[in-house]
Amino acid sequence: MLTIKEQEGIIIGTINETDRLIAANATKLKSQLNDILIEKGIIFILDLHNIRFIDSTGIGALISALKTARQNDCTFQLNSVQQDVFNLLALMKLDKVFDIN
Repeated sequence: MLTIKEQEGIIIGTINETDRLIAANATKLKSQLNDILIEKGIIFILDLHNIRFIDSTGIGALISALKTARQNDCTFQLNSVQQDVFNLLALMKLDKVFDIN
């Protein structure tokens, strides 16, 4: 589900195989993100360019990853967020919580 590449000390993760981050796949993503972000000092960018819909479980997976990142002095950013997904994050005031580029 998550494709990882490292570039100049930054880890970039891209969600593949789906355009939806929902209960059916959010648990797997949460586990993958937390496994990466447990290492101290990681800079991680999650590329959401192909995600068009996120449900509450998907939001929970992203919040969990952010919490794990903060506990381990990591940087966790969301990148290339589609407008519908950004609107949802803004509605929930999570655009102020996440670092979105």
